[in-house]
Amino acid sequence: MAINTTLLAILSLGSACLLHFMYRLFTHRRWFKDLPQPPHDFLWGHLKIMGEVAATMPPNTHPQAYLTAIAQKYKLKGIFYIDLWPIAVPQVVLTDPDLMSRVTINQPLQMHQMADEFLSPIVGHNVIAVANGSIWKKAHNAMAPAFSKSHIRSLTDVIVEETMQFRRALDQHAGKGDVFSMEDTAARLIFDVIGRILFNLKLHAQTEGSALLGDLREMIHLAQAQLSYNPFVKIGLIFKRREVLSRLNPAIVGIIKERLSILRDQKTVPSRKNPYSILDLMLREHTLDEDQMNEKSENLTPEFLELLVTNMKGLLLGGHGTTTDTLCFIYMLLSKHPEAVQKLREEHNRVFHANFAETLDTLLDSPQKTSELEYTTAVIKETLRLFPVGFGVRKAEPGVTIDYEGKTYPIDNNLVVIPLPHAVHYCPSYYPDPTSFRPERFLSSDPDSTAANANFRTFGRGARACLGQNLAMTELAIILLMTIRDYEFDCANLKPNKEPRTRWTNMDLRFGDVVFQELGLEAKPRGGMMMTVKKV
Repeated sequence: MAINTTLLAILSLGSACLLHFMYRLFTHRRWFKDLPQPPHDFLWGHLKIMGEVAATMPPNTHPQAYLTAIAQKYKLKGIFYIDLWPIAVPQVVLTDPDLMSRVTINQPLQMHQMADEFLSPIVGHNVIAVANGSIWKKAHNAMAPAFSKSHIRSLTDVIVEETMQFRRALDQHAGKGDVFSMEDTAARLIFDVIGRILFNLKLHAQTEGSALLGDLREMIHLAQAQLSYNPFVKIGLIFKRREVLSRLNPAIVGIIKERLSILRDQKTVPSRKNPYSILDLMLREHTLDEDQMNEKSENLTPEFLELLVTNMKGLLLGGHGTTTDTLCFIYMLLSKHPEAVQKLREEHNRVFHANFAETLDTLLDSPQKTSELEYTTAVIKETLRLFPVGFGVRKAEPGVTIDYEGKTYPIDNNLVVIPLPHAVHYCPSYYPDPTSFRPERFLSSDPDSTAANANFRTFGRGARACLGQNLAMTELAIILLMTIRDYEFDCANLKPNKEPRTRWTNMDLRFGDVVFQELGLEAKPRGGMMMTVKKV
């Protein structure tokens, strides 16, 4: 009797759960009726379509490529919806620049909690890139002076010094004639630069190796593995992550406390007009006057210390990731475009000097001259157009809608709102012949330049645009100025595809699968971007 009662209870509970699931399935799928979308299946939503598109590309391709492929395959313009329930949160994708501006500039939406959930295992909660409200405002106001154009120009000597070490690494590879990972080599360069800007310290990643860099990159690998649906994998990652964080967090805390001790010993209040480092600006929020300088250096609240550690990790990763990726893709593209290399060299000789030593002297004396490198800037922007670093995800408040071509569409209901630069950058309506590497489209003399610059969205727009974009553009311009004249790069082990994998690009006919950016912290180079280099 007891067994029958228990069995009946289990069957009743199972039936109730099944009915609840079917009710949610029906109401959820019905919500998408009459919305712009790819073909919608009542049972699968768009899960099968997403799987089919993903299967056409190499493993772990960044999802921006999937969404662009769907938009082009099904001729979806401006706005469309993706139903991935119950596997993932449903999405509304914006592929019209005006719509993107409305949710980032006109009525900026908050960052979606999904971004914080992805980043928090790596850096912690509320890093500036995904924080909202007062937390974001405080961090942004503190850091902004360090990213001004004038301050970045004052750091030219730092970028030059670290790039000279990068040249020495290239000399060694050229002498050996070996195949090396440009991603790893460039990451050490950019990490040393961002370390100087963050901490006003030399991190020596290029010369001695950096445990800090190694641990941060390991955290990214662990975050990628966290996407696994295998519960045993997830459990194992918890212990691995704790092991890495037990080294990483104390190292950064040590740097923070040491710097605060120095400031207090010197009774120095960091200046917003001429900051020594971003850390100084953040500490300024804690030590605003000389009276506080007399307090013990350990007197940092746990909350403030956690916020500092989180943002230092976030800036170390973000600061070196985007620039590293872009430099890899620039060298990749230039390897197949000698005409662009020649134009770069001619511009560098004209604006600076044909002699390398005199070029450095001019650069250090007049760093503002990098703004005259119009073609160099165009090469960087064209690379970022073809290989954007990814997208930010937003969330609308209940009841928020958006108008497009005379119709009103909902963007709330816990949807992930995705402004998708990748789709804009590969749309012929915005960029004629979009799969071609043509830097000239960004030159002021080109008739398409106004539209090209207006629709360029890699760094985002509005108050939440990438804080470090001026730094990234300046770093890349100086690195190109100091390398293109003396080195030629070639991709190694390329296996060009016989047929294009997708509708949105045919570059894989020349470069193979390396053109499909991998999902990392951002859309990163595939396989480490293996290269060879030789001296000119």
